[in-house]
Amino acid sequence: MEDKHLTPSPALLTFYNAIPNVVWSVLSLGPLSVFCYQHMARPWLYGALAVSLLGYAVPRAWFRWWQLSGSAAAYRRLGVHVANQFTQHGSFINGLLRRRYPHYRHVQSRAAVAALRQHTYHLERFHLVGFLFFLFAAGYAAALGRVGWGLALSVLNMLYNVYPMWLQQYIRVRLGGAHR
Repeated sequence: MEDKHLTPSPALLTFYNAIPNVVWSVLSLGPLSVFCYQHMARPWLYGALAVSLLGYAVPRAWFRWWQLSGSAAAYRRLGVHVANQFTQHGSFINGLLRRRYPHYRHVQSRAAVAALRQHTYHLERFHLVGFLFFLFAAGYAAALGRVGWGLALSVLNMLYNVYPMWLQQYIRVRLGGAHR
């Protein structure tokens, strides 16, 4: 007889949640890498990378200034809840895990809620750095007259960085205390 309270192993959780990360990273960073390798002068590449990395130095208190809304409805209107379907710990991955482990919950305690809230800031910073780099690369492409590349990198920036930043804000709103 099978125990109804089985939980997935940490390795299985890592594997399942790595899949969307790898897919989104390949789809977004692949074209960015091709553009940078083929078209971006190395001094500009290194300079853009250095400036983008300054995003990691942004104090957490500043995040409230670019928080879109204190309402989850505003994020839903932008489709952020749809983006959550296809991310790590998102609805699709959690649904797959719950088929075999019906009692699985990503967040199970107050401590886990606090840890998740902290983790959203880490992820938002990561995507801020990515946003800045994609923005520089798209601007560089436009300056070269490579409008197709500029548009493609801008669209990828929205999908790979802007929506994930909004997703972190949305998660904090849903957890309560979006500005803590």
